[in-house]
Amino acid sequence: MFFSRTPMTFVLVTFMLATSSAAFADTLDINLRDSSAQIKYSASMGTDTLGKSELHLGSLYADKDNFLIDFGLLVQDQIGVNSPDITFGMGIKAVVARANANDASAVAIGALLGVKPLPDPRLNIVGQVYASPTILSFGETTRFIETALRVEYEIIPQALAYIGYRTTRFDFKNNLSSAKMDDGLTIGLRMMF
Repeated sequence: MFFSRTPMTFVLVTFMLATSSAAFADTLDINLRDSSAQIKYSASMGTDTLGKSELHLGSLYADKDNFLIDFGLLVQDQIGVNSPDITFGMGIKAVVARANANDASAVAIGALLGVKPLPDPRLNIVGQVYASPTILSFGETTRFIETALRVEYEIIPQALAYIGYRTTRFDFKNNLSSAKMDDGLTIGLRMMF
């Protein structure tokens, strides 16, 4: 794959594509840890009877052997009028990656759950999981799993900071162990436009 040779080029291209079009101006999410950086741009598709829909384009860079690009759709909304502090969402995304010197690709389905545990509406706890079984994994990839848990705090209405834990891994046909691309604590900032 081209990006396996020049991963920083794809991080820059992802950022430029996301920020160059006014049609996609909605949310920019950047999170970091000592050994990786992730950037994600989300564009709101509006609200309908199915909930609030958003498209996203993101990239994760850990090192030259661990790099990922994903593109997906997420639909989310409050569970009901009686539970305005609980948000649930479901999504799908396509993933293309270089994981421990292996080319990887998959289509993953996922879920998101957000809870505001306190009367303070600025605090939020969000958990999400995306998984791709063998039937939706391609080439040498047999499985993709991404999990994340974060605690968010709204600093101002257009920006929030968070701390979280993320694990991203692939399984391959040609080896017995998983290729963990990323695993550990992250700190991040999400800005709404």
